Amino acid sequence: MPFAVPWGSLDTIDVAGLHLNSADILVVLLGAGWLLSFGLRSTFSYGERGTFSEGRGPIGPIDREASNVPLYLLFALLALLGTMVLSMRSSISIGSSLKEVSKWLEFLVLLLVGSQYIRTRKQIWTIIVLVCLAGITQAFFGYFQAFFNLGPEAFIRDTSLRVYGTFDQPNPFAGYLNIPLSIVLALMLLGSDRLTRILAGLASVLLAAAEYLTQSRGGEIAIAVALLFIVIVGFPHLRKLIALLALAALVVVEMFFTGWIPTNVITPALKFLGIIQISFIAPSSQDYSTAERLAHWIAGIRMFLHHPLTGVGIGNYPDAYSQYFVTIFVNSLGHAHNYYINIAAEIGSIGLTAYLLFLMALFVAAGSAYSSIRKKYIQAKAECSTPPPKIQAPPGMRDKLLALVQPMRMTARSQAQGEYAILHILRNDRALAIGLLAALLSVCVHNLVDDLYVHSLTNLIALLLIVLIRLERVTTNVGGNGGNFDQAEIAK
Repeated sequence: MPFAVPWGSLDTIDVAGLHLNSADILVVLLGAGWLLSFGLRSTFSYGERGTFSEGRGPIGPIDREASNVPLYLLFALLALLGTMVLSMRSSISIGSSLKEVSKWLEFLVLLLVGSQYIRTRKQIWTIIVLVCLAGITQAFFGYFQAFFNLGPEAFIRDTSLRVYGTFDQPNPFAGYLNIPLSIVLALMLLGSDRLTRILAGLASVLLAAAEYLTQSRGGEIAIAVALLFIVIVGFPHLRKLIALLALAALVVVEMFFTGWIPTNVITPALKFLGIIQISFIAPSSQDYSTAERLAHWIAGIRMFLHHPLTGVGIGNYPDAYSQYFVTIFVNSLGHAHNYYINIAAEIGSIGLTAYLLFLMALFVAAGSAYSSIRKKYIQAKAECSTPPPKIQAPPGMRDKLLALVQPMRMTARSQAQGEYAILHILRNDRALAIGLLAALLSVCVHNLVDDLYVHSLTNLIALLLIVLIRLERVTTNVGGNGGNFDQAEIAK
């Protein structure tokens, strides 16, 4: 799935009007495999004292755990899907609606089924490595496009080509790159060992360079917010300094509004950001993209005002656009370039409320998982009050003989090393959890100026959410069993 999401657009097929790629097919196969597994019957069953005994066991999957997805998250997602189906009563194109609904059905399948199969730390970190490697392959594809100028003329800005990967547009490509980039930035800054930080640093450079080549202002703002989140959460001792800097920024804004700072000082920056002096009749080449985005915002707001309850139908923004366009922008870009306006236009105020509740449930679940990991990390850190012992070589014959004479000394050394092994693992888990939260946050921020739920990115978001929820479970098991650390966890 981590590779199928970015590269799946190269192998699309049409089935009953739906454009399916390898990511969609993988979800179908996963769901089908899960259903088929109910036809299996275990040849072993548990005895009275937890031992295995031969015989006919229960029917059903025996290679998974029970779902650990919070019920409030499932209810919020089902409510969102319900409002999408309800809005289809106003749809101009049922095909467009089914295409959009199928994205969130795949999200639901991945959330329910995937959370049952991911059970170990090794599986979690394997998925994360694959997500980062997939992002790096896309980054190199972007370098290839930039080096050979492979792209349409419309993507040229200031004599340089905006790279777009396999996403057909620079903005969603930047949004995709921000996901693995947020993860590796957190591991680089907060990882527990030098090798992790070095590898994450190299990946950060590769992904950040490709992000820069997209020239996506929305992507740059999103990754800046994600980085700020990583610093605030990961380095508590810097929070006072960040608060002072934020206060200084507010003072500068206040000075501008009170006239202490001349307008000609700040006007060029505001014009560059596309906040002022935008023409909808004759936009300049520099302002055209901003004017076009604002025009699509206005069209989306008009749709919402005309259909305030259930909208124009899920996925039907481009189908209804011709009735609501502004001035010269008669061609739809496929969405409102702001997902919150887009969802309000398509499924109305009821749907927008359901979507915001879903986001709140998503971050509550993700935040709860991080909180549990953080508590375990703080507990392990408090238990390691002494300096970390020097890693000793495996005990030889002399050490074994000493263990017979001084057993307590050898036990203390082994226990101290085990405590720091736990701390090492939990520090990396904490860094990964912060990176996953930052990745989810970057998507929400970028959606203020774009729609990132394209090219099966919803599947990748679901996968990251599953990983974060399951990471809490495997972290909770570390150091359990009365405080005794399972050495198998170190290998995992």
